Amino acid sequence: MLTTKTALMSLLAASAMMVTPTAQAQDTAAALQALDDALPGQLLHNPFDLEWDAKGNDLKMKVVDAEALSSGKAISARLKKKQPKPWDSNLSVQVSEAVMKGEEVQIYFYVRTVKPAAGRDTGVVSLFIGRNEEPYDYVLSQDIFPSSEWELMNLTGTAGADYPAGTMKVEYQLGKAAQTVEFGPVYVSTLGQKAPG
Repeated sequence: MLTTKTALMSLLAASAMMVTPTAQAQDTAAALQALDDALPGQLLHNPFDLEWDAKGNDLKMKVVDAEALSSGKAISARLKKKQPKPWDSNLSVQVSEAVMKGEEVQIYFYVRTVKPAAGRDTGVVSLFIGRNEEPYDYVLSQDIFPSSEWELMNLTGTAGADYPAGTMKVEYQLGKAAQTVEFGPVYVSTLGQKAPG
């Protein structure tokens, strides 16, 4: 799997280089199509055109330089104080396409911890992919522990319900610790119906 992951890292890095703030619409469309063709499954959103939302007390979000990423930029999230619940302070992006019950959903994303909480070597983030409204059910919910080095993480979950277009989001819940974490490009795709067994 290391070879596959290394190849995918190169692909995602290259795709990030294809689109700059001054790119024309046709360049963006071509880069998106190339990415969709190369990734397993089918993209559920446009990773080049995401609007990130920041919510919660003491959470500061800003765009920062990230020389290690071919995109050259990342989103920095700084939380001054641990929150009562992990989701009290979060970053999220909307997933535009529908997901049907039984589909496998896969996410790839770049992440690193710039400043962990006192006494910790890593950050702690609860990753949530699910409905952006009641009942807030999810395809995937898992804690991740990013180190100080950029890492391309990937996780897969299976939808237990239908999620109509526009009702899903990816949410990075940061409230478990006072910390500064940076996030690079995120890619969400469906692998289709999970094979039985």
